[in-house]
Amino acid sequence: MAWRKRRSRLNDIAEGLVKAGALQFGTFTLPDGRDSPYYVNMKGLPNYPGLYGMVVEAMSELVSKKASRADALCAVPLPGLLLAAPMAVALRKPLVYTRTEKRGNERLVEGEVRPGWNVVLVGDLATSGRTILSAAEAIQDEGGKVSSAVVAIDRLEGARENLSRKGIALYSVTDVVELADTLHSMELITKENLKAITKSVGSR
Repeated sequence: MAWRKRRSRLNDIAEGLVKAGALQFGTFTLPDGRDSPYYVNMKGLPNYPGLYGMVVEAMSELVSKKASRADALCAVPLPGLLLAAPMAVALRKPLVYTRTEKRGNERLVEGEVRPGWNVVLVGDLATSGRTILSAAEAIQDEGGKVSSAVVAIDRLEGARENLSRKGIALYSVTDVVELADTLHSMELITKENLKAITKSVGSR
């Protein structure tokens, strides 16, 4: 039953991401200059309440199952905050967030992190894990502990391995290959799209 529930929700999330334009297929140039056969932008997710709610619910369940002893959540800049805020309300956990850089009197970590707190990092995507690791270092500088991170989509480009080397377990609702497989089975993307994504992941 749990498998059927996950499969049904994954179908709905995958279809929703495509219809909302949050997941696109083609040829794209990423911010770091690399080419990619797909593009993910989840900043507009709150504009689609049904889809937004499904993603938040799935991520909240991951925290409950995989990091049940969490004392607080920490949003990784900026899309992570859109997801972590409703998650914190649902889970009744304190929420802090990190900045990529300090300006003026701003703090790198906004919100209170008590010494010894177990803090779960929350983001939209995991690519190399570099942004997540920066957030983890900021939390640790405040006296918190980070042993897990939760994201909506793992791009399968090394984040899991890079985080693991720092003692951080990465949990994701899904990954890009599973999404592509799902969308192809629903005839929402072509076989060529699926092959291009599988090849891009294998070449990392």
